[in-house]
Amino acid sequence: MKKLYKIILALLFFTVLICLSMNYFYIDTIDSSENTLVISQCTANMRALETGVSSYAGYKQVPFILSDKKIPAQLANWLPGYISRNNITKIIVIGSMDADELVKLRLMGVEVKQIHGNSISEILTKMADNTEDKNNDTVIFTASDPLAGLLGAYMKAPVFVTAANSSYASSEKLDENYLNYLKSHDIKNIIVVGSLPDNIMNQLNQYDATVEILSGQTTSQVSIAVNDKLKNEGYINSTEAYYGFYGEIPAAIPLVVKNHAYLMEDSSFDNSTIDYLKNNSVDTVHVTRNTESDYIQMEETDYISSDIIKNFEDNGFKITFLTNNRTLDEATGLYDLKINMLESMTNSTSADKSNNTIGNQKSKPPLLSMLDKKHWVDSNNISVEIENKTDSNYTVKWSTIHPYTWVKYNDSYYYATSNTGYEYYWVNNNGLWMVDYKYQNKSYYNITWIENDDNSWTEIQKDKNYTWCYDGNNWYCYDENQSVIYNISSIQS
Repeated sequence: MKKLYKIILALLFFTVLICLSMNYFYIDTIDSSENTLVISQCTANMRALETGVSSYAGYKQVPFILSDKKIPAQLANWLPGYISRNNITKIIVIGSMDADELVKLRLMGVEVKQIHGNSISEILTKMADNTEDKNNDTVIFTASDPLAGLLGAYMKAPVFVTAANSSYASSEKLDENYLNYLKSHDIKNIIVVGSLPDNIMNQLNQYDATVEILSGQTTSQVSIAVNDKLKNEGYINSTEAYYGFYGEIPAAIPLVVKNHAYLMEDSSFDNSTIDYLKNNSVDTVHVTRNTESDYIQMEETDYISSDIIKNFEDNGFKITFLTNNRTLDEATGLYDLKINMLESMTNSTSADKSNNTIGNQKSKPPLLSMLDKKHWVDSNNISVEIENKTDSNYTVKWSTIHPYTWVKYNDSYYYATSNTGYEYYWVNNNGLWMVDYKYQNKSYYNITWIENDDNSWTEIQKDKNYTWCYDGNNWYCYDENQSVIYNISSIQS
């Protein structure tokens, strides 16, 4: 019976795979149905495609997430529940995705379509040619600046990305697909967001169209130029702004447009952002990335500095975060962001994953004590499997990121590495655990763990403290308001 069941599943898999490869699977534009979800590739030779796609997702107001050819585990685990809660009936994949991933989407009970092409320019011109409700006399060109997607979303104009394959930097000349589009359409206005090579600018200036440049010396200045145009033309009428860095901005655009808000991309923070928002009566800033103190074990330093957040607050802004209060590292934080933004788009909420604790057992700090058991899961639904190689050597396999190697040298000295150049030195000094973060032998961050009289632990980060309590199976993390904001629970094998 089991053998027959496996054969039936295999036949079903190959049947669906064949169906997905048929021509009717491919489409040329985004369906604006409220039950549609759009997934865009944003990696490999399609890096920066998401900037062009975000324009359509923004003005058609469809939920929008970014992915690799394989959907990351953190998103894949969450997606079926989101589809069910929001009655999603169609998923449109833009760019490339592995066939088995497409099958998995189809088996979630949704219709799956794909907009495919050999290049970014082929996909974006195909979408522009087949979208009837767009602005027909304006096109926007950019190397890859995400603010171009915002401009296109508000103006309903196609955004053409000139980034070279696998890069965010512009190619030196316009692709033939873009040249053919300009020749075959009566384009009256060309808007350039950011800077483009002189050769491309010369090509654009050859057309009988007005060429407008929205640029600046910093990312903040480019954002101001774009927001000013949108405000002056009546698209923005909000006291809210969204603020973040390059990579997550395209996925945020549908939410920004839904709220008629400002959007500031500011990876080179300067005070012009605060001055601009204050001058435009913005009072609330939604931040699209974690601060350093939110990470349980920070790896790459891709965070919005707590100093920046303090500067906003000191200037009277109310700050909210689109990320979870605590998360493993910057990669899981960005997955949290994608999930939270889609939940915000559809006004649905995930179940509360926190619980209060009773009891408080003596233990080492959480990441060290976890080595004594094999399986854990956190309140962000990130699981971990711990393999004890020897009495002092461990492999810690998180479900959404690469595995870590841990080494216990003695009861007062532990070492961990991500095997990607990042290292963590845990040293017990007079009852305090000092943790030094290093990359290529240079320290870039540190935290301290203090054991309290009641067996709880205080985690001292740069700008805030957290208290952790352990009941023998669960670690509970409390913020400074004594609220449980995160937990890690052991799973019985």
